[in-house]
Amino acid sequence: MEQLIFYLKLGFMHILDINAYDHFLFIVSITIPFSFRNFKRLFWIITFFTIGHSTSIILSTFKVFNPDMTFIEILIPVTIIASAISNIFITKNLNKVDFLTLFISTFFGIIHGFGFANYFNQITFNDSFDYIGLIGFSIGVELAQLITVLILLMLISFFNSFIKRNYRIYKALSSVIVCILTAILYI
Repeated sequence: MEQLIFYLKLGFMHILDINAYDHFLFIVSITIPFSFRNFKRLFWIITFFTIGHSTSIILSTFKVFNPDMTFIEILIPVTIIASAISNIFITKNLNKVDFLTLFISTFFGIIHGFGFANYFNQITFNDSFDYIGLIGFSIGVELAQLITVLILLMLISFFNSFIKRNYRIYKALSSVIVCILTAILYI
């Protein structure tokens, strides 16, 4: 149980760490168009992102696929910018969970997970695959992401109460800000 809690805290802090701005910006970029009314769909997008994140750790640990980290470090900001740009140019049905969105979320989770997989493999307590560690870590990641989403949705609700008629402008402006921040942080 102590090991599970250790990894749960690690996963939780992996998302809430100030240096995890890539995860934060990604979560912001996918949360921008949503409200509490659409939480179910957003929940599934976040959950499939976590599944992808965990999948990359498994692939890396079993040496099924270990991509070049330089390539991953390039792809991470691409996923953030692609998500933000999709808010501007792609009309989304915010009430329906579709296969393509979940697939993309899982794929982006795999990319982000590879960015962390090497570190995770270094901190496991033994040479074999640590299922308890992965489960605890994944639960921690999911909880931190959901807490972040809930806080973001509260902020979005607050701001939307002032800009009801300008929702498209809010969505576009917020997405552009995410793109700019991502470019600044990765250049």
